[in-house]
Amino acid sequence: MKNIWILFVALLSCVQLTQAQFNFKQHKVEKGEDVYSIAKLYGTTPEAIYNLNPMAAQGIQPDTFIVLPNVVAPPEIFVEGVVFKKHKTKKKETLYSIARKYKVTVDEVKKYNAFLDEDPLRKGDILKIPQPAPKTNKIIRKLGGGKKEENTTTVSLNNAKATKIYTVQAKDTRYGIARKFGITIPELENMNPNLGEDFPIGIQILVPAVISDESSNTDIKFKLYQVMPKETVYSLTRRFEISSDSLAVLNPTIKDGLKAGMILRLPNLDDFNLSDTGVIMDLENRVSYPEEKTIALMLPFGTDKVDFEEEEAIKEHIKKSKVVRLTIDFYSGVLLALDAAKQKGISVNLNVYDTQKSDAVVAKLIKNKAIETSDAVIGPLYKKNVEKAASILESSKTPVLSPISNKVNAQYKNLFQTVPTASVLEDKIIAFVKKDLSKKDIIIIADKKRGKVKEKLKKAFAEAKVLDPEEENFLKEENLIEVLGDADDKKETWVFLETSNMQLISNVVPFLNARAKSHKITLFTTNKSNVYDNESILNTHLSNLKFHYPSMHKEVSVEKRSKLYENYKSKYGVLPNHYAVRGYDLTYDLLLRLGSSFDIYEQASQNFTTEYNEHKFGYVINPEGGYTNAACYIMRYAKGLEFKVVE
Repeated sequence: MKNIWILFVALLSCVQLTQAQFNFKQHKVEKGEDVYSIAKLYGTTPEAIYNLNPMAAQGIQPDTFIVLPNVVAPPEIFVEGVVFKKHKTKKKETLYSIARKYKVTVDEVKKYNAFLDEDPLRKGDILKIPQPAPKTNKIIRKLGGGKKEENTTTVSLNNAKATKIYTVQAKDTRYGIARKFGITIPELENMNPNLGEDFPIGIQILVPAVISDESSNTDIKFKLYQVMPKETVYSLTRRFEISSDSLAVLNPTIKDGLKAGMILRLPNLDDFNLSDTGVIMDLENRVSYPEEKTIALMLPFGTDKVDFEEEEAIKEHIKKSKVVRLTIDFYSGVLLALDAAKQKGISVNLNVYDTQKSDAVVAKLIKNKAIETSDAVIGPLYKKNVEKAASILESSKTPVLSPISNKVNAQYKNLFQTVPTASVLEDKIIAFVKKDLSKKDIIIIADKKRGKVKEKLKKAFAEAKVLDPEEENFLKEENLIEVLGDADDKKETWVFLETSNMQLISNVVPFLNARAKSHKITLFTTNKSNVYDNESILNTHLSNLKFHYPSMHKEVSVEKRSKLYENYKSKYGVLPNHYAVRGYDLTYDLLLRLGSSFDIYEQASQNFTTEYNEHKFGYVINPEGGYTNAACYIMRYAKGLEFKVVE
């Protein structure tokens, strides 16, 4: 991890990175200390220490270090009607002075702090001090026949709430726990004054004994819904596009059965709109699971091929390797996505791994349980590496997202192909053209390498005219003239050019451009290769031909750039390239999906699309296994050498 940071800083020298905050701290073992005494000193349990330090079970030695959770020590049991205050013992304090301070007896203090039966009170001990039980008021009302009904209500002293013990779970956050129990974060912190900045798994904290429905329902990210007669959980999940598990988490009371008249809390679905491509969903306003997410990022940084003691060697490594530069660009976007997700209440634990472009290294890394238990894995980059990762992690159902390649094997059920496949792009442009074929002549020009695409186009456009290139490099002018025929003001000519051959493109495009106006020619392709970016292919010609092509990303004009571009330049000193934006968009989408759904697999199978700076994500279940991103753009070269999003 250290070497990855060095690479990153070397490429982006203007970046100032802050160290991650860890949920643990170290303790240097002193002579005479054992696990029990250290646990008591820090307000934790021996079990918690053994979980973090398995070797401690064999004994601990002086001057060695062990890892400790930053913990508080709330009551170990819930006592109905009793609330507690915490007290950290100071120097010279005694049980008597503490009991007198809080107006309780010494026996009461010992009752809720069992360790005092075996060990004397020490400075730094965290005590649980019982407070007077809440008062009760009786409300008496007269009933028919002279009978009386007594209704007892609880009124907490000093507005204190009856509490219970809650053990922090994986992915819990202050925000999530506060909302779960219907209180604010300051209220949670007031109930747990010794709660530090860290929030480790396994600690016990105080929470309200009763969840406040009123406070939980005021979240603007949700709306209230009254259950109608004969409605079922199934009908609600279908109507509001929410899983039954998610519905139960938001509304724990339905576990006792759904009844007409019940008021439920549901995600606010007013934040999406319909488009020609289906539902465009804004997940930013639907975050209902903000608990910390653990993401594994597996990329080929190539740290095994550079001497990190030599600054020039690092620079030369980056200079020579296009893959390393691409990787670091992508990584820089990922880091900004984490910041953006944090602003939405989603905290992330990012673990970064160097795959070194090796299947063996990938397999070795995944032996680390931290990857297997991650909420999702982004990467690896290469086709064979991502397939290896998906195959190993399939049994644990850990989602694996292929970030760059669109040619990975889709047989693994846990694999998400985030880049639209060639077939998806082909289907997209074909569907677009087929929307209106009236008064249009279709011409197909394809070389032998695009034979499958040619057959697909011929099947989609049965009346199309087909031209085969001479020797794969050019078309005879007389053949083109013959196919175009005479100019007709009432007809348009739409031409599919399917090739990545530079000579063929440079032969056909100028000829079509010369007749673009007279024959109303529009040029299409199912696969725009990098050849079109060559300087010998004039953009003015492509603009005149209104060149259309499908794309996994869209070109964004300066006027329409989002805050990402400004933030990126402010942080890194340069504007982001496509790989950096992709790193951001893919990661941000993943985190929002994890934050707005109980199960990413179930959500991915729903029919909606998300859209960010340059990318769309609309996953469909692949019949062969896994999920494919079926969302993409149709771009067009417009006047002024601009790119327009057509669809």
